[in-house]
Amino acid sequence: MKKHIGWLLALITGVVLLTLPVWWVSLLGFALVVVSSTVLFRDNHLILRILAFFMFILLWWDITSHLHLMQPYILPSPSDVWHIIVSQHTIIAKHLWYTLSISYVGLLLSLLFGTLLAIIMHAIRPLEDLLYPLMVLSQATPTIAVAPLIILWFGFGRGPKIGVVVWVTFFPITVNTLLGLHSIDKDMVDVMKAMGASRWQIFRHITLPHTLAYTLTGLEITSPYAILGALTAEWMGTTQGLGLYIKRSFSSFELPQVFAGTLIITVFSLLTWATVAYIKNIFTKWREGGSML
Repeated sequence: MKKHIGWLLALITGVVLLTLPVWWVSLLGFALVVVSSTVLFRDNHLILRILAFFMFILLWWDITSHLHLMQPYILPSPSDVWHIIVSQHTIIAKHLWYTLSISYVGLLLSLLFGTLLAIIMHAIRPLEDLLYPLMVLSQATPTIAVAPLIILWFGFGRGPKIGVVVWVTFFPITVNTLLGLHSIDKDMVDVMKAMGASRWQIFRHITLPHTLAYTLTGLEITSPYAILGALTAEWMGTTQGLGLYIKRSFSSFELPQVFAGTLIITVFSLLTWATVAYIKNIFTKWREGGSML
């Protein structure tokens, strides 16, 4: 990563120059973005590739806006979106904090609920046969259809919205944890029992290390959907949150604000996923085939 700091700085500089009105400065920024993005994309580091890919999209977006290939009321320029983020940063930060608090609390509760549910289903096999189809049915039901019912039944506070996030995110955690519990080497457990190991020792040295990788994989898969679940709940009814901000902006045809809210949500969804993937790498370094980060 350190060897690419120069190219990252060149990339950031190019993006800044692209937003300036002087044509030759914009051209220089264009060249910096193209060269630095190409170099970064050729690297095997996943984060660098994602960053380079988004820079290519930003470059296309900026060129399209400057050449007026699309009308501003259809596709606002990056500078207009950036102006909205800077000028309304206080309002956006307030809405963002509300949305993230719901998302992360819901994701944490989903981790606890999904893991506990998997342990219970593993311990009581008839319960697994009963609950597994219901879990699949819960995911087959569109969230956009379930969220209004939860909001209507339980109100417009934080609790129902957290419930929607849990509904959206618990399934991959439960399924992966259950898979990890089912795939524990029984011969290893029998050896531990023969050596006089207690249940706690078996859990600590075999069950937990083996299952943790599966649970964190499920969390990694579902983490980007936490913010999506919060936005869906806010769209149904709320007094604050980025879902409300985007909805009101769309209703008043303030497209730069819609793009600003969407861009912020995308960035924080990626950051959430990257953070979970990094945590997974820390706890599963001993396993092969870890995350690409």
